Amino acid sequence: MAMHSNPHPPANSRPGNGYAGNITARDAVERVSKGAVLVDVRTVEEWRSVGVPDLTDAGTVPLFLEWTRSDGSRNVSFLNQLNGLKGRELLFLCRSGVRSVAAAQNATAAGHTAYNVLHGFEADGGWRSSGLATTVHTEASDHTATEEPAATTGRSGAALPATDRGDTRE
Repeated sequence: MAMHSNPHPPANSRPGNGYAGNITARDAVERVSKGAVLVDVRTVEEWRSVGVPDLTDAGTVPLFLEWTRSDGSRNVSFLNQLNGLKGRELLFLCRSGVRSVAAAQNATAAGHTAYNVLHGFEADGGWRSSGLATTVHTEASDHTATEEPAATTGRSGAALPATDRGDTRE
C-alpha cells in the first residue's frame, strides 16, 4: 500500500522544504496585525470573481501579486516585486495552498521570511471556511505590486510597496 504525504502540513510546522513554515488563516490575521504582509498570489481573475481577504480591522490591505498569470505563464517579475518588503514577514495565500508554497519557497530563497497560509482562500480549513472577513476586489481596493516597488505608507502606517491601480495582466 502506497503512503501519500499530506499536501498541507500542520500549522506552525517547519517543513524543511525551503520556507519558514505553515500557518492557519487565523494565525495570518494575527501576524498581519503585528506588521506581517499578506500576499495574495492568485490571479486577477480569481481576486475579482471569488473575492479577497478583508484586512480592514487590521488597518491594512493584502498585497495582490500574481504567482502565475491567468494564462498559466509564470510572473517572471515576482521576486522583483517583493524587493521593497525585505525584513517583513511575508504570508503567502492562494486558492488552496499549492501556489503559495511555491511562492514562499522562492521568496525564502531570495532572502525573505516567508510562510504559507494553509488551505488558501477557498479550501476547507482556509480563509473563507474559517469565517474570516472577505470583500469584493475592485480597482479602488487594488494594491498590486509594480515591477519595482517603492515603499509607501498604508493606513496602518506599515510600509507597503508602490501600487498600480490597473490590471496586472501583461
